[in-house]
Amino acid sequence: MINQRMLVLCGIVLVGVGSAWSQQRGGVLKPSDGERLPGERQTIIKASPRSGTQNVELFRDTMPSGTSTGVHVHRQADEFFYVISGKGLASIDGTELPVEADDIVFVPRGHNHGVKSSGPMPLELVFLVDRPGLASDFRESRSEALVREATVDPRRMEPYQ
Repeated sequence: MINQRMLVLCGIVLVGVGSAWSQQRGGVLKPSDGERLPGERQTIIKASPRSGTQNVELFRDTMPSGTSTGVHVHRQADEFFYVISGKGLASIDGTELPVEADDIVFVPRGHNHGVKSSGPMPLELVFLVDRPGLASDFRESRSEALVREATVDPRRMEPYQ
């Protein structure tokens, strides 16, 4: 019998990463391959239009305990989360659902959602969106956050009360 985890991962690879080379050639992405984004979360863009995809983007994310994607909505894209390891909470339209290894979360376009790492270990996930644009949003928002952090002058901060 085929292992469910292998079947899911093969499906993600075939749909997401497979199309990364649709304009190029087939291949394998190793764990260190991809575009590492700055920030507290360890997010790697594994496949996006920059790497040749046309209709999907694939990400690998490691979220330290207590971190979150924040609640957000994709108006034009469905999203899938595959939990590799760890424990967390998936929020869809205000309903929180516990997630753990081998769970798959589906969020249809237009629905508020987020994921939070709630266990003692980091939450590791792969997520896939069926329309390009999220990678660009991530690049922009993470860059803006770094600029904000870099412009804080500690001498101007008020003392903690």
